[in-house]
Amino acid sequence: MASARPRRSGATFAVALVLAVVVAVVWLAASGRMPWAEAGPTASSAPSNASAAPADGLPSRPGDAFALTVTYVFDGDTIEARMQEPNEVVATSNPIRVRLIGIDTPEGTPSPECWADEARAHLAELLPEGSTVWAAPDTETWDRYDRALFNLWTDDGRFVNHELVAAGDAEAIRVWPNVAFYDLLAAAQAQAEASGAGRWGACG
Repeated sequence: MASARPRRSGATFAVALVLAVVVAVVWLAASGRMPWAEAGPTASSAPSNASAAPADGLPSRPGDAFALTVTYVFDGDTIEARMQEPNEVVATSNPIRVRLIGIDTPEGTPSPECWADEARAHLAELLPEGSTVWAAPDTETWDRYDRALFNLWTDDGRFVNHELVAAGDAEAIRVWPNVAFYDLLAAAQAQAEASGAGRWGACG
């Protein structure tokens, strides 16, 4: 009489099935193919007003920045400008004073401090009268002197606040609550000081 073929026990089959499922799950997770995994941001899922970060790592002009026309440069960190299209942030089309957030340059009055003229000249080069400047507020929009507090970008996309610090024209300052770019500006100042750029090499 032929012996009967031994049958796999139910317990053995269950263990094998569980192992197969575990192996499959681990492989899917490692390859990023889990169907329920949350996808990272893509070009199609990113906010429509977001700008791609430039290759140098500096912040691009925000999509919700608004345009002003430069009417005067007071010193290295303050300009006068007129809104091209008034909005809820700046409701007037009259010229307003704009103080650049997070930076401080040598004072030009009552008597010019060391590097005050150079800082003003650099800002005037970046933002000549009649040019378009793009502004974006941080948290607090106005100061006690009725100046608008903005981060500024040139019409060709350069982050003005950073340009001035990196050139050694300005120092980085932290004035709460407008501190979104303080770490970036502080790092630029450290590099400028180390290389003796601008005021750091000329003013002792």
